[in-house]
Amino acid sequence: MLRKACVLSSLFLSFLVSSIAHDVRHFTFHYAFTVRNLPAEKKVRIWIPAAQSDAYQEVKIVSVRGDLPLKQNTESKYGNRVYYAETPSSSQSELHFDVEYDVIRHERVALGQSAPHAVRAAISSAEKRTDLEPDALVPITGLPADLAVRTTQGKAGPLDKARAIYDYVFTTMRYDKTGTGWGHGDDNHGHNGPPGNSEHPGNSGHSGNNGHHG
Repeated sequence: MLRKACVLSSLFLSFLVSSIAHDVRHFTFHYAFTVRNLPAEKKVRIWIPAAQSDAYQEVKIVSVRGDLPLKQNTESKYGNRVYYAETPSSSQSELHFDVEYDVIRHERVALGQSAPHAVRAAISSAEKRTDLEPDALVPITGLPADLAVRTTQGKAGPLDKARAIYDYVFTTMRYDKTGTGWGHGDDNHGHNGPPGNSEHPGNSGHSGNNGHHG
């Protein structure tokens, strides 16, 4: 009987461990881009983001190639790493760059497996104010706030409201580089502008959430 209980306990433990195991993906990622229409004999300065390791991903740089030498620097305000290149004058009308990464991504399950719940973020009051305040392109009043109120109507608690806003952004926004005006992160244009202004769905969800809780 004791042996049978031990076997059953072992099977249950194995099932429990497998049910909470997080998925892992291993892949190669290329960050490649071209800078076009460069003015002749003018100074050129280029910044691009550099992928970083954290608790949920392991990033290794495989290669860094470009028509200008790329140097890695750390941005002082938030500690983000960037690649930087410059030249006093460019004899080329186009410059090509390619950074290749080897990445291992671990699934992030932050809300719980069986009973999702919001977790209070460990940020300072100054960081919270910075995250929630508006700027020239991401307002917290007007259309974004109105959409947030309508989207979260009938939802109880911040987690359900955040999910409703996420679902709205996911189903209504898309990357679109046709037309003019895209590429600025303008939230209002993302909501009601012409084609080409809906390329930043992340900003839409951010400002809508701020507008509702502000």
